[in-house]
This record gives sequence, structure tokens and C-alpha cells, in this order.
Amino acid sequence: MDDYSRRAFIRTSLPGFLGLTLALPGITALATRANACEGRVPEDGAIHWDAFLEAIAGEAGRQHLDDWDEPRYVARAAAIARRLDLRSTELEKAFETAKGGIGDGRVDFDHLEKREDFQISFVQFEKGEEIRHHDHPGMTGVLLCATGNIDVWNYDEVRPAADQKALLLKQTAKARLTKADVSTLTSKERNIHRLEARALTQLVDIFAPPYTRERVRKSRWFDVDEEEFEGREGVFEARVG
Repeated sequence: MDDYSRRAFIRTSLPGFLGLTLALPGITALATRANACEGRVPEDGAIHWDAFLEAIAGEAGRQHLDDWDEPRYVARAAAIARRLDLRSTELEKAFETAKGGIGDGRVDFDHLEKREDFQISFVQFEKGEEIRHHDHPGMTGVLLCATGNIDVWNYDEVRPAADQKALLLKQTAKARLTKADVSTLTSKERNIHRLEARALTQLVDIFAPPYTRERVRKSRWFDVDEEEFEGREGVFEARVG
């Protein structure tokens, strides 16, 4: 049975998408093992979709262990993502379905995989479309650019501003992603980010742990000043809203 035929492509706002992820049933525990090396991932070379899923599952599953190290995890997950064969059948289906979202005037989202320890989404931007500043409390993220050209800004929260009604954000990274480039965040570093596409762009997003109702509730959106705060380089005042 073709699981993909049971997934509807979602053209909605990000908050709506996050809410809908909660309604998804847990994706099969009987996931197909990778063909190569009896399910083990080879040391180099491109990997197909099933091998990619199993490699991510192996890394994300370590979050329950005492030696869980988020920076190490995102580095390893990023390396795995860079090796994903973008011609994999599962992604080709996502690319084809995404064509239906072109011209709708909003960022498009599709669910590719959701398990207990991680979830993977397909996100499409048209030129000029953006996702404004937001965070992912308690989560790590790996963003793989599958096609296109997109700018990503990352920030760390510095401290509340003097009036206690705002906070200060330090820009810690800015990257322009093209095909096969990756951007990462942990729960403590670079977690607040913004994205704006310079061309039609598709991303593969890997979040670990996956969204839950509580994590959606805790997510924040920010209105960030364009001018630097009191002349401090890379520091901006922001308000939650």
C-alpha cells in the first residue's frame, strides 16, 4: 500500500501546520529497513530515503540516554542529511505534490515522517515568502535545502530588555542555503530563527523531539526591530507577539 497516497498536501499557515502535526498517528513502527548493509548506513556516498530515516532514528533515539549531547546530535544529523539522495522516490513524490501549492501566496508544508523521537517535514517557499522570527522550545532542528535559495537568520536570547516588556536577541548566524546546504539549531543555541526565500525553494526539516501539543503551545513568535539596540552590533530588541 502506498502510504504517500494517504497524505494530503497541506497549504496552511505555520501555526495551523504545527497544530495538524498533533493529529497525525504515529508513523509505523514497522518502517522498512535500509537495503544497504543489512540496514546499516555506509560510511560515505548518497543514501536513499529508508537508510536516511533509519540513520536519523538511530541518532535521535539517543536523546533518552544520559550522555545525550545536542550539539553532537545536530552535527551528526546534518552530516546524514547532506548525504540524502534528493532523487529518492519519497522526495520525488513530495516535489510533484508541492507543485499544487505554487501561486497560493503562502508557505506550504507536507508531512513526510513522524515518529516518537523525531519528525520530518517538507516545506516549500516561493520567492519572497518568509517565516518570521519564531522559536522551537526544547527542540533541535536540521534544515536541509533540497532546491532553491533561502536566507536563514539565527538568534540567541540575551536577556529581557530594561522595560521588561521586551527581550534582546543576539544574531548568531546568517546563512544563504542552496541545494544540499544545511542549517542547524539546538534547544539552547540558534533556536530562534527567521527564513526568507530568494527563489522557489524546498526544505527538508528534521525536528527532534517531534512537536507535541505542549511544544506547540510554548512556541513564540517575535516582532524584531530592524535597527540594532543602542548601537550594539548584532543585538536587536524583540517583542513576543
